[in-house]
Amino acid sequence: MKRVPSFLIALLLVALVAFPIPASAAAPAGETASGRLSRQVEPASETIRLVVDPAQENYEGSVKVDLRVKERTSAFRLHAEELTLQEVTLLGATGKLEVGHQEAGQGGLVAIESKAPLEPGKYTLEIRFTGKLRADSVGLYRVESEGASYVFTQFEAGHARKAFPCWDEPSFKIPYQMTLVIPEGQRAVSNTPIESEATVEGKKTVTFARTKPLPSYLLAIVAGPLETVPIPDLSVPGRIVTVKGRAGLAAEAVKMTPGILTALEREFGRPYPFEKLDLIAVPEAATFGAMEHPGAVTFAEAFLLLDPATKTTQGRRRVATTIAHELAHMWFGDLVTMAWWDDLWLNESFASWMGDKVSDRLYPELGLQVSEVRTTQGAMTIDALVSTGAIRKPIASVDTAFGSDLGLAYSKGSAVLGMVESWIGEKAFHKGIADYLEAHAWDNATGADLWTALSQASGRDVSGMLSSFLDQPGVPVVQVEFVSGGGVKLSQKRFLNYGVSAPPASWKIPVKIRYEAGGPHEKTVLLTEKGAVLKLGSKGTPDWIHPNAGEKGYYRWTLPDVSFDRLVAEASKRLTPRERVGLALDLSALLRSGRLRGAGFLRLLSGLSSDEDPEVVSAVMEVLGGVKGAFVQTDLEESFAAYVRATLGPSLKRIGTARAPHEPEKVAELRPQLLGWLGEEGRDPEVLELARSMAAKYLESPASVDPELAGVALHLAALDGGRDLYESYKKRFESASSPDERRRLLAAMGSFRDDKLFDEALAYTLSGSLHVQEIFTIPFEGNSTEARRDRSFRWIRENYAALASRLPQEALAFLPYSAGGCSVPRLQEAEKFFAEPAHSPPGTDQELAKVAEAVKTCVALRQREGASVAEFLRSSSTSASR
Repeated sequence: MKRVPSFLIALLLVALVAFPIPASAAAPAGETASGRLSRQVEPASETIRLVVDPAQENYEGSVKVDLRVKERTSAFRLHAEELTLQEVTLLGATGKLEVGHQEAGQGGLVAIESKAPLEPGKYTLEIRFTGKLRADSVGLYRVESEGASYVFTQFEAGHARKAFPCWDEPSFKIPYQMTLVIPEGQRAVSNTPIESEATVEGKKTVTFARTKPLPSYLLAIVAGPLETVPIPDLSVPGRIVTVKGRAGLAAEAVKMTPGILTALEREFGRPYPFEKLDLIAVPEAATFGAMEHPGAVTFAEAFLLLDPATKTTQGRRRVATTIAHELAHMWFGDLVTMAWWDDLWLNESFASWMGDKVSDRLYPELGLQVSEVRTTQGAMTIDALVSTGAIRKPIASVDTAFGSDLGLAYSKGSAVLGMVESWIGEKAFHKGIADYLEAHAWDNATGADLWTALSQASGRDVSGMLSSFLDQPGVPVVQVEFVSGGGVKLSQKRFLNYGVSAPPASWKIPVKIRYEAGGPHEKTVLLTEKGAVLKLGSKGTPDWIHPNAGEKGYYRWTLPDVSFDRLVAEASKRLTPRERVGLALDLSALLRSGRLRGAGFLRLLSGLSSDEDPEVVSAVMEVLGGVKGAFVQTDLEESFAAYVRATLGPSLKRIGTARAPHEPEKVAELRPQLLGWLGEEGRDPEVLELARSMAAKYLESPASVDPELAGVALHLAALDGGRDLYESYKKRFESASSPDERRRLLAAMGSFRDDKLFDEALAYTLSGSLHVQEIFTIPFEGNSTEARRDRSFRWIRENYAALASRLPQEALAFLPYSAGGCSVPRLQEAEKFFAEPAHSPPGTDQELAKVAEAVKTCVALRQREGASVAEFLRSSSTSASR
């Protein structure tokens, strides 16, 4: 799954009460003390039949579950949330048994109680029920697109129970057989191939083949007037599946999928484990990415479909990495499944790592090697907050499976896995993975099982090393000191922002250093709490030293001042682009930690901005975004604009404002970033005029504008645009069919500086025909200044109830981020607002704590370094004007 946390909505389960269950201080029958289902009664297989018309709200269904009673009991529990159970039948060896059922607590628990005790043996449970198709993109839900109705599913983590009765926990991994009854003329898709079809009196009954053992959260149901495009050259039958009118956007996914699947089969050393592969584009998806249902992977449309006439490098990267991420799950998550949600981070971390690795090998022009560094650096920035928790921790219930810190797990976990592979070697790493898959195929496993396999394959203590990074929060900083005799002393401590305190911590860090001593050399050491001394083989201090060779380590580092300055000066000649990007982003972290002063930081950053590699310049712009947010208030805007023009102008002049023949992808991708910075922050009149011209051409004919530049042109033109331009954007958005075109137009509607137009755009977020995954585009796109952040946050507070009615509940826990930035008054308003029970669903307090810490860090940084930064910017502005 490539997504933000899934959305949970807790609603009342309507159930018939037949036999009351007495209250008890002990865990109720059929439930463990942790609230999880007991193993006294287990499902062996389940048959599901649903009668669904996508155009209707209500549906009906039945399930038949083969049970194994393992211990004598009178009651057991399963999940069925917001379903009306009309008839419950339990059959044993002697025939029908007298049972009753009732709602048994939160989370959709239903108790089945028998008048006579159930002896160990085989039983059959049959349930008839009715339900309603949901409108919040979770469970079994309904979507309208271009006047047609569809049904889709999103069951992770605890939403299968909202579609049909089941044992909705990942450790209950069983075969399922799905039958769907849908209107004649429609199509249905599930995890397995169709076994039979029959049409009677306008209804089509579609029975799918029995699945391999699966947990309930991986089941998929899709129905409606679907279109399909075959994917050739796969090891199994495959298709792209879309809603009506979207099949023409599937060509890029069709082209990429065969190579990705073949590469993954090679990486895992075993064939794709399922009978078919459908990739399904969903117009309304709460996943903000995709979901790894085996054989029927669902994607939010923007992550699978691209308009061939306007596709961009960013779009191709998004499609490639998402397909690769989800297909990696076919082995890691689907073939072998986590035993409980506390290992969900591992599923996502591994799929992110493997997906990016495969995508980079197939499409090196997409720059994934360097974008991986930026992702890791972003994870370390979050991990430096003391309010951030460990990525591996106990998950008490399904309600918290997608809670605070899961987003960090994707990037931190992926980086740590990459560090392990670099440490133990690719051959040992792959052997460990292969052994793990072989031992647990079609079953459940834990993170500890993987660590054991990697330790055995490599002969190293992988478990101990990983535990230090996964079971505690924070990121280490490796300090390098030179010692006599041509060596270095390495020590570690927790990296923290300036003025922040936290309990001491230590890690087992695979440190790889590269240095110059009569030629380039590398040394690797597992750095523990005790520290380490390395002999470098040089007579004195090396010409330069880089303490994170290849940027493969999940740690920050510092050098003595002289060596640090020397490394920065030699960076373009001595370091790889990946290492130079890491260096630029490290500068920002060292500023936040107090290691660098404001003026010195900007001086070093200016030196890196002249780098000829586009990815390094892009990283410099990313760092400049932090400078703007922390330091640039109204009185510094002109000086900052001059600094931006002086810093970034030469790069734009070097590559030009138009694409050259046979230009590398990374150059084409840099151009819109430079134009955006020079136009908005640099206030360059020539750039703004060029943008207005391109925007006008785009509105006449989108194909007439370089697709890489279309989004930035629309954005820059909107800054000082008026109502006519706003209405043109809105009209074009409402007729757009391509996900990318919708995204760029919607973002542009949030870019108008005119407050009245911005307010109208905010209102359109709820009144327009936006998909759930598009709702936050305008509110967050407009947050270019503190004043705009105030406006967006006020709108979110005023419309909280409307947002809560439209969004799945888990999304609401992330609304405190609308109060981010560098404003204490806004933070105080947020703390007051989100303290109210009506505005504080589970997880809100954890996210608010991160926002509060980040805001306070920003304010402290401004107070500490604001004068130094202001002096440098004004001095640079004066020099540039001479």
